[in-house]
Amino acid sequence: MRKSTLLKVAGTLAAVMFSFGVMAQSYPAQINHAGDVGDYTNVTETILHTTGLGLKLYVAPDPVYSPSYTGAAAADLNANSQWRWVHGATYAAGAQIKDFANENWVELAAGDIPAVGASRTYWVLERFGALGCVDSTTATSKVLTTTGEPDATMIGANAGAVWTPMTPNLEFYRCGDGHTDNLTLTFSETSSTVNEYAYSITATTTGYDIDGNVVVATAPAAGHAITVAPAIGTFVASPATAVIPAMTFVQNAGNNVRTRYQFTLSEVGSRISTLSHFRAGVANALYAPTVAQVVTYWLNLPPVTGPIYHIPNNYAF
Repeated sequence: MRKSTLLKVAGTLAAVMFSFGVMAQSYPAQINHAGDVGDYTNVTETILHTTGLGLKLYVAPDPVYSPSYTGAAAADLNANSQWRWVHGATYAAGAQIKDFANENWVELAAGDIPAVGASRTYWVLERFGALGCVDSTTATSKVLTTTGEPDATMIGANAGAVWTPMTPNLEFYRCGDGHTDNLTLTFSETSSTVNEYAYSITATTTGYDIDGNVVVATAPAAGHAITVAPAIGTFVASPATAVIPAMTFVQNAGNNVRTRYQFTLSEVGSRISTLSHFRAGVANALYAPTVAQVVTYWLNLPPVTGPIYHIPNNYAF
């Protein structure tokens, strides 16, 4: 075999080996793009996302054309690689969101996601160069379902049936103090399948005289506010029970007076809403219940029975 032929064969083998080396590149396990929060991971699931919040989607670039891609910066992408994003039943018939650009992401504003309870499929296709090759197989897609803002209702449980109802489930009374009860919270979140919620309950006390006049102004009830913070490990499932600490009389001029405790469900959150704020890159916000939720307890002063009076046996009549 002549030397030139040997050189050609060696060159061919080197090219093939290089090609296999390039093809051996794999997609990154996570995309942690500079300037963005969190890790973007390829998970087979429908994205659940709260209405009113935007988010960003990334697509992994072809590892042959962008072998050094880490997501740390746009410079990791091949300068000739481009992506186009649409939404619809198919890529071909989809409505364009972002035309071919040297950016492997799309920024979805709050108005770009569907209405509460609806789903939308987002598609993306990669091509190499403005006049180059387009992915010859198929576009990739991801389904997003929009969930409603978390909401909740709250009632008094009347644990042990020791309270007398004034308004069923919402207002109770009992004589004396040192009493407790449970509040039952039932959460809702349209289209969410994740049963994890957070909430904040505020508590106030007010003192009254026997004629119903306020003698001790309404003030926060120390130690009675109840909060389940929206953080990993602290979400609760619906329905949830909140235990009220022992309720005691407030005092006016050193004397116990009839006391009202009011518990207000002030804020509601969920794992999905917390995550959606994180995806949107904005501070987390909880939501006020659609309908005001207040449960009231009255502590009435028990009367003290006085001594019995009679005409004494030695009465001088």
